[in-house]
Amino acid sequence: MPATKRLERDKASDERSRNAGMLTREHVAVLVSTLGMRLNRGATAYYRAAWNIGIVEWRLLMTLRSIESLNVSELSDAADIDKAAASRSLAVLAERGLISIEQTRTRGRAAIAKLTAEGRAFAVRMAEASRKREARLFKDFSTADKHQLSQLLQQLSHALDHADWEH
Repeated sequence: MPATKRLERDKASDERSRNAGMLTREHVAVLVSTLGMRLNRGATAYYRAAWNIGIVEWRLLMTLRSIESLNVSELSDAADIDKAAASRSLAVLAERGLISIEQTRTRGRAAIAKLTAEGRAFAVRMAEASRKREARLFKDFSTADKHQLSQLLQQLSHALDHADWEH
């Protein structure tokens, strides 16, 4: 990336941080949401440029890498993705030969998604690239800080699962 473009990007990022800073100091949910959006934008840009794949496809591939095969509904739940978005992305992945989709009658009318051999190799390479990106992001964090952050975010996720928004 040319130095002028990098400078413009960094300047815009600093401006966003200052503007978001007022709300994030008062509202943790705004901070978490802002961080999530920034992480998502960065990941989307990277995976599109480096792998010609979107973040939804990435999440589906990483989920199928961990769990051998799932129907579309189970897969969208496991990847925490809207079912319609999952279906569209699975079609893209199937077209690229990274997954196979098998219609089955043994599980109702469910379609079962699996990684192909090419898809498994692709997912392994993407997982390694993802680990490297994450290591660069957290290079200034101690192991204890990363562990504590992970625990706190898991606790927040659990709280959201059981949130009582009525009161």
